[in-house]
Amino acid sequence: VINRAQLVDDAFNLARAKHLTTVLALNTTLYLSKETEYMPWQSAIDNLHYLFLMFDRTEVNGPMQAYLRKQVEPLFNYFANITGNWENVPNGHTDQYSQVIAVSVACRNGLPECNTLASKWFAQWMETPTANPIKTNLKSSVYCSAIATGGAREWDFGWEMFHNATIAAEADKLRAALACTKEPWLLNRYLQYTLKPNLIRKQDATSTIISIANNVVGQSLAWDFIRANWKVIFGQYGGGSFSFSNLINGVTRRFSTEFELQQLEQFKKDNENVGFGSGTRALEQALERTKANINWIKENEAPVLHWFKTFSQNI
Repeated sequence: VINRAQLVDDAFNLARAKHLTTVLALNTTLYLSKETEYMPWQSAIDNLHYLFLMFDRTEVNGPMQAYLRKQVEPLFNYFANITGNWENVPNGHTDQYSQVIAVSVACRNGLPECNTLASKWFAQWMETPTANPIKTNLKSSVYCSAIATGGAREWDFGWEMFHNATIAAEADKLRAALACTKEPWLLNRYLQYTLKPNLIRKQDATSTIISIANNVVGQSLAWDFIRANWKVIFGQYGGGSFSFSNLINGVTRRFSTEFELQQLEQFKKDNENVGFGSGTRALEQALERTKANINWIKENEAPVLHWFKTFSQNI
């Protein structure tokens, strides 16, 4: 198992170092439809994360999601079978982790059975808020999926449960899941909440904005919000409670076009007088990373698109 995980890891590391093409590294994921172990799947998901950041706003995204749906469907069905159609929790710890990957990857890439399941569980919880039917290990994935496919009712229920949560870990899961909605108005409202400490605690503001930026729909909204409110954010959170370094990294990690590079340079210029605090170095790194991303996409977009188109059809 470790060897299979290592092969995937090594291939993508070699591709990053340009000793191997990205499509050759992608070939190591072809066998995943037959894999049920945690470590190889986790290795593949970690390594594919960069491709999602670079391509989830481009035409690569459709074939890329179709490929992952095909690859994860057998894993999703495997866990449906061994858990008695999701009634039980798998016995071993690594099986529980694999089950989380199955649900997370399947729901995030639009496997209908997964989204239906998550919505059904969440609806049951909405009917009886005192009896949450969602298994602890699956909560993060299920909350995110149900809020992503739902609307204002699901979001508002999640918000209410977040405020009623007495366990910090549960509150954190809900706070992250609320950033999964695909509704721009809900995301914009959520961004405004981060400036109100009575709604989102100061120490949670950064990670909430980053969660919204991680959502492909929320990416540009979070960037607009940061630019429009930088003076306020910097004035309000100038102390240690607000990590500007994480914030700048989190909101700019998808940047990969000349236009975004210009926006970033303009943002730096516009706020020189305000300052960037702990984010000064992160801003320089973001500029460098954006330039590297632009070059990487120039080299890789066409072959990667062709690869995903080919293998999302013929696996």
